[in-house]
Amino acid sequence: MASKSKKNAVKKESFLPLVATSILLGVFALMQNRYGQFSDVRGFFGMHFMDGLHHWPYSEHTLTGSTEKMHAVEYPVITGLVMWLLTYLIPNSDTAIYDYYTLTAVTHMVLLAISAYLIKVISNKKTAYYFIFAPAVLYSLYRNWDIWALVPMLGAILLFERKKYTQSAWLLSLSIATKFFPVVLLLPIAIILFRNKQISIFFKYSLTVLYSWVLINLPFALIDFKGWAYFYEFSYKRGLGSASIYEIVSILIPSITFSSIYYYIFNIGIFTLLITYMFKIRVIPSLAESSFFVIFAFILFTKQYSMQYVIWLAPLAVICMDKIAKKHKEILIYIYVLWQASELAFQYSFFQKILTDAYAKSETPMTIAVSNTTYASIGAVRYIVAVLFALLLAKYLFEAKKANQGQK
Repeated sequence: MASKSKKNAVKKESFLPLVATSILLGVFALMQNRYGQFSDVRGFFGMHFMDGLHHWPYSEHTLTGSTEKMHAVEYPVITGLVMWLLTYLIPNSDTAIYDYYTLTAVTHMVLLAISAYLIKVISNKKTAYYFIFAPAVLYSLYRNWDIWALVPMLGAILLFERKKYTQSAWLLSLSIATKFFPVVLLLPIAIILFRNKQISIFFKYSLTVLYSWVLINLPFALIDFKGWAYFYEFSYKRGLGSASIYEIVSILIPSITFSSIYYYIFNIGIFTLLITYMFKIRVIPSLAESSFFVIFAFILFTKQYSMQYVIWLAPLAVICMDKIAKKHKEILIYIYVLWQASELAFQYSFFQKILTDAYAKSETPMTIAVSNTTYASIGAVRYIVAVLFALLLAKYLFEAKKANQGQK
C-alpha cells in the first residue's frame, strides 16, 4: 500500500514542473502587455461595464454618462457569463479597466496550466511544453477568452479517448457554449463511431451534446432572446476580411476579389477532402489524432482570422505530433517552430499596421511602420507554413497508421 501511495505521489509530482512553468510563462506574457493593448478583455469592459453597474451582457444597455445604446456581446453565453461575473470582483475606480484585465489574465494563467496538464495526460509525453513555450500562444493569451473554451474541449477529447462518452459530451457542449466552433468535433466523432459500427453511441453522444447545450443556453434565451441570438446573427452576417486568407490574397493580388460565396465553396471543398482522408486512412484515427485537422480546416477559410486561434491549433497540433513515428517527429518539430514564429510575426505585423495607419497623419508617425504589403506578405508566409505543417502531419500520421497495421 505504501509503495502504491509513493508511486501516485511521484506521478502527481511529475506534473508540477509543467504547471509551474505554465504559470511563470503566463506572468511573463502579462508583463509584455501589462495594460491590455489591443485586448478584447479591456475593450469589452470599457464598452459594457465601465460605469460599474454590471449590465447584463446579453441585453442592450447604455453606460452612465453616455447616450449610445450598446448591443449585446457577440460571444456565446459562457464567455459572456464569465466576463460579467468577473466585474463583481473589481471595485469601481479610475483603474478598474486595468484591474479587470489583470484579474482576467490571472484566470487565463491558471487555465493555461490546466490545458498543459490535459495535453500531457492525453499525449502521455512532454509535448505540452511545445504548447506553453509557443510565443504566439503567449502573445495572444490575454486578447480574448478562448482559453476558457479550450479547457473543456481538451477534457472532452480525453474522456472520449477513455470511452466515457456521456461525460465527454457534457464537456463538449460546455466548450461549444463558450466558443461555438468546437461543434465541428462532432464530425470526426461521427466518423470514428460510424467506422467502429457504434452508430447508437454516436446518436446518444450527439443528443447529449444537444440537450446539454440547450440547457446551458435556455436561461439566457428566456431572459433576452434578442440579446442571446445577437452572437449568431452577428456571425452569420459578418463579412470577409481582417487577417483572413481572403484579405491577404486581395492585398497581394488586387485583381482578385472575394465575395461571401467563396467562404462556403472553400469550406465545402476542404471538409470534403478531410472526410475523404478520414475514411481512406485504414486504421481508424482517434479523436486526439483527428481534432487538429477538423479545427484547422474550419479556421483556414474562416471569414475573419482571429489571432487567438493559435491557442486552439497549437495544443491539438502537439497532441497529434505525438502519434507519428519518431523518424518524422524531428522534421515536423522544425516546421512547427517555423509555423509558430510566422504566427507571431503575423500577429505583430497586424497590430503594428493598425498603429501605422492610426499615426500616419500625426506629427509622431510610428518608428516601426508596417505597410499593407509587408503585413500581407508576412500573412502569406504564415498561411503557407501552417498549411505545410498540416499536410506533413497528415502524411506522417497516415504512414504511422499504415505501419502499425502492417505490424499487426
